[in-house]
Amino acid sequence: MTARQRGWLLPPLAVFFAAGILLGRIASSWVYGAAGSVLALAACLLLRGRGRFCALLALGLALGCLRGALAFHPALPAEGSYAVSGIVSAEVESRAERQIRTSLSQVTLDGVPLRGGAYWSFYAEEIPEGLVPGMRVTFLGSLYHPSGPSNPDGYDFREELLRRGITVGLYGQEDLAVSLPASFSLSGSAAALRHRLSRALLSSPLGEEAGAYAAAMLLGNRSFLPREDRTAFSRLGIAHLLSVSGFHTGIIIAFLALLFRRLRLPQKCRLPVYALVLGGYVLLCGSAQPVLRASLLLLLYQRGRMLARPRSMLHLLSAAWLLMLTLSPVQLTGLSFQLSFAAMAGLTLLSSFFSSLWQPEGKWGRRLRDSFSAGLAAQIGILLPELKAFQELPLLALLLNIPLMAYSSLLIALYWAALLSLPLPFLSDGICFLARWATQGLLALVRLLGSLPGITLWTKAPTLLSAAGVLLLAAGCCGMLRLRPRSRGWLSAVGCLVLALSLIPLPHRGTEYIQFSVGDADAALLWDGDMVLAVDTGYEDGVLSDFLHRRRLAPDAVILTHLHADHAGGLLALREDHIPIPLVYLPDDATLPEVHPDVLALLETLQREGTEFRSLAAGDRLELPSGSVSVLWPEEGKTRPGQDANESSLVLFFDLKGTTLLQAGDLDGRYEMYAAAPADVLKAAHHGSTRSSSEAYLEAVSPLAVLLSTGNRDRTAQFRERLEEGCVLFSTQDQGMLRVRFLENAFEIETFR
Repeated sequence: MTARQRGWLLPPLAVFFAAGILLGRIASSWVYGAAGSVLALAACLLLRGRGRFCALLALGLALGCLRGALAFHPALPAEGSYAVSGIVSAEVESRAERQIRTSLSQVTLDGVPLRGGAYWSFYAEEIPEGLVPGMRVTFLGSLYHPSGPSNPDGYDFREELLRRGITVGLYGQEDLAVSLPASFSLSGSAAALRHRLSRALLSSPLGEEAGAYAAAMLLGNRSFLPREDRTAFSRLGIAHLLSVSGFHTGIIIAFLALLFRRLRLPQKCRLPVYALVLGGYVLLCGSAQPVLRASLLLLLYQRGRMLARPRSMLHLLSAAWLLMLTLSPVQLTGLSFQLSFAAMAGLTLLSSFFSSLWQPEGKWGRRLRDSFSAGLAAQIGILLPELKAFQELPLLALLLNIPLMAYSSLLIALYWAALLSLPLPFLSDGICFLARWATQGLLALVRLLGSLPGITLWTKAPTLLSAAGVLLLAAGCCGMLRLRPRSRGWLSAVGCLVLALSLIPLPHRGTEYIQFSVGDADAALLWDGDMVLAVDTGYEDGVLSDFLHRRRLAPDAVILTHLHADHAGGLLALREDHIPIPLVYLPDDATLPEVHPDVLALLETLQREGTEFRSLAAGDRLELPSGSVSVLWPEEGKTRPGQDANESSLVLFFDLKGTTLLQAGDLDGRYEMYAAAPADVLKAAHHGSTRSSSEAYLEAVSPLAVLLSTGNRDRTAQFRERLEEGCVLFSTQDQGMLRVRFLENAFEIETFR
């Protein structure tokens, strides 16, 4: 290879290695990557010139495939019960439904060491005494293999855990014992220190509010931040201020550089100190990947400067990319990894072009130009992953990022000063007062702006066409490409046009009923042409809301079969995602039975905000583009105060294109025969409970297919035994989201898994 080819090998090699990881993610075996690596290595030895250059790229692809297959599909111990021992290595959190959860490291199962960490959860009224990070725990628990998404574009719990170095899940706390570790644990000690420092900040003169933000911005501990504030930061496009990453790590590097200059520390001594401080900071932040990425990139940059062999930022970025993906290939599919490297790529490739468009006079004018150019370049860089993750374009991000990053730099410096001065009360009181005042000012601004309507542009999820548009826009603004001004203008204009067109929702043709996988809850959607009708919303996990948000859909109406939280709780996610809810249908006298008080409060809030409510009872009928939906239960005026809401659950009969579907809600077996009607497809009542769907009822309905919304394997197996031969059961527990497509006098059912 020529010197030029060797010099430009690293960037494309990084791209090919990443592509190989994605292939390994979907590969059924690591053998393909291993065989490809052997063949590519042989080609590298035999070929010369451009042939060797291509062979090296093929080797990167094959090695990425091998590494990806091993990382995304690790060997796991069998599911079952084990005697567990481990070190608590993360903050212990208690959720509203009394679920306690944390992470364990140095785990043993029946005395056998586990490769990787474990996610541990159990239910309890309160966190057991002494259960804090750094402590050793022993208990009897059940091991399970975390699952991937069960709905399109759903949350991938399994890969999220893998990105944190966690391979299995543990449930239970039988015979729980908490004690000090018998030997030193690096991860446990770092977690314990992080916990103590976070608690010290919360109980300091900073106060709980400012202390929570100090813990987030210094230590990456965001568990104390209010959900509403995190949403406001996200809507404004400044959520990165709350995550310890390159910006926060750069402040430490800048302080060290200033200190080194003051102390006149020799250049050869600086890199080890940088590495020692940043390594300790990575451990203190729980080995968070954003901190590790930023530290690695900064160390590579500092090494080049100190050795007087600076490399282009593109090569440094490629080197950091390769090192990070070699260490942890699963980071590639994580939003944090994508955003940080996309921002750096935008800065590297685009900022010089934007700076060249404006030549101000004076030092401060140039600094303002460079800051604005860097902000614009970073925003273009993260445009695609940001739209993919949030389907929202924060319109104030560019305007706010420059001043708020400067303000946050001051705030972080105050937080560090407050933390370090805590042992000296006479000094810390004044510093904490300033930090608390500065925090309140920032939060007042963020809360005010975050509550304003119209500060984000809601789009549908980007496609490959969107990616092409962003690439064309980036090519037009890339300072490394030698293009004529007219060519740059055309590329940028076409890129913006392609991107804008790709984000416009296309008309929907067809009729489909979608049963989402939401565990032992219910959320469904009838999508008939351009009409969208939600039937129950599931829990607050937002599965229905995510589906609608990614496609830029708003329901024409929401039908709630009854007001239990597992059917109506998802209204909160719709509201928080700013998805309009113009109309809600409820069963007759829906508030008379025993229902969840949080659901009632949510309905009152929606009513104040303009949502219309209507009641449905047996005999009512709604017209749809491809047919109709009739109400079979409950009877008007028959609902009694205090009765079980399941007994008055709506039962809906859909007649669409000659195919019928019976949606039984959670109707109890005592009344189900009053709402039995022959149907081609039955959505089983009450998640397959033995209290419903009796043999007589199933015989009366005589369905060809049954949809079961449950997260319980035993219920799936038991329900299958009740069905007559020729009836097919589709369960969300086994097959994920279920989609019924209505054709003319026919139907077909697709499963997500």
